[in-house]
Amino acid sequence: MTLPGYQHEKLSEALRDAFGRIDRFEQFVKYRFNKNLYDITIPQDLKDLAFSLISEADREGWVKNLVLGARLSNPGNQKLISFCEDFFPDTLFPNISLPPELLKRDSREKIIRETNSFLDVGKWVEKLSEIQAQVCRIEFPTGKAQGTGFLIAPNVIITNFHVMEDLIKGTHTYSDVILRFDYKNLRDNKSSTGKEYRLKEEWLIDKSSYLSDAENLLPLDYTLVRVDDEPGNSTIGEPGSPARGWINLPTEPYQFLPNTPLFIVQHPEGKPLKLALDTDAIIDVNENGTIVRYKTNTEPGSSGSPCFNSNWDLVALHHMGEEGKYNAGTPFSAICKRLEERGLLKPLQKGQAI
Repeated sequence: MTLPGYQHEKLSEALRDAFGRIDRFEQFVKYRFNKNLYDITIPQDLKDLAFSLISEADREGWVKNLVLGARLSNPGNQKLISFCEDFFPDTLFPNISLPPELLKRDSREKIIRETNSFLDVGKWVEKLSEIQAQVCRIEFPTGKAQGTGFLIAPNVIITNFHVMEDLIKGTHTYSDVILRFDYKNLRDNKSSTGKEYRLKEEWLIDKSSYLSDAENLLPLDYTLVRVDDEPGNSTIGEPGSPARGWINLPTEPYQFLPNTPLFIVQHPEGKPLKLALDTDAIIDVNENGTIVRYKTNTEPGSSGSPCFNSNWDLVALHHMGEEGKYNAGTPFSAICKRLEERGLLKPLQKGQAI
C-alpha cells in the first residue's frame, strides 16, 4: 500500500494529535510493534517524526498495522477515527478495542435498560445511613444469631416466623432474646458491639407461620414483636442527635417487574451488617402475591431482612430460598393486607408505639 500525499498528511496530523509528545511516540512504537523509534528516525520535531514513521511503514508495508496500533493506543481520538472512516470505509478492524458502532463520531450514551433508573447520590446514601440504624441482629440464647429484624414502629420489630419459632413454641423465653442494633464494621475494621435491646414480657404482637393451616390459609412467615423501650424514638450517639427512627411500611402495592433491582440489608451468618444488591434481581411473583423470587445474595442469618427497591422503598421481607437457584421473600403488600385485617396497619403506618 502506497499512501498518496494528502492521506500521508492526514495520518501524520492524526498521529501527532493522538500522541502529542516524542516520548509517547517512542512508547507507542515499542509497545505495539516492538521497534526502536530511533532505528527509524532521529526526530527534530513531531512533524518530522510522524512523517518518517509513516514513510517507513509505507515502504515496509505495515501502514494498516500502524493505524490499528494507534487506534488501540488511543481509541477515542477523533482524528484517527476520521482517518479510518475516510481511508478504510469498507474495512472492518476486528482488533480495535471498541466495537465499530461505538467509535462513530455521532455515537452517544444511551439508556440500555429502562428498568434501571438514575439515582440521586446524596439522597441514596442518606437513606441507607438511616436504614442501617433500624436493622438489628436477633440473638438467643446469648450470642447465637438466629436472624435479622428491623423496626417498623418505635417499639415494633418484624422478622420471620421461623426466626422466632422456638420462642413461639416455648423452647426459649422472651428474656433469652437480644436485639442488637448498630452491629457493624467501623472504619478501623473493628466491629462495634452495638446497642442491646430486650423484648417485653408481652412480646408477641402478631404472627403468620410459613405453613398453612386452618388459621393460616396464606402463610406469610412473619412475626411482629414488641420491644422493651422504644428504640425508634431513642437517639443514636450524643444527646441532640437524630432519633434512630424506623422503616416506613408501604402504602401502595409494589409491582415486581422481572429483571429489576432488589437490595437487602442483612446480617448474613450473624456477621456485622451487610448490604447485598443486584440490579437484575427479580425473577417472578407467585399467583396469589405471597412469594417473590429474586437473585440477590443471602446466607443463614439473613432471614427477616428488609428488601428494598433501588429508591430504598420497603418492598419485601426476606425469608429463604433454594440453594443455587433463587432467594425468596414475602411481598409487603401481602403482609400489610393481613395487618389491616387485624387492625394493626393504620397505627403502624402512623408510627405509633404498640
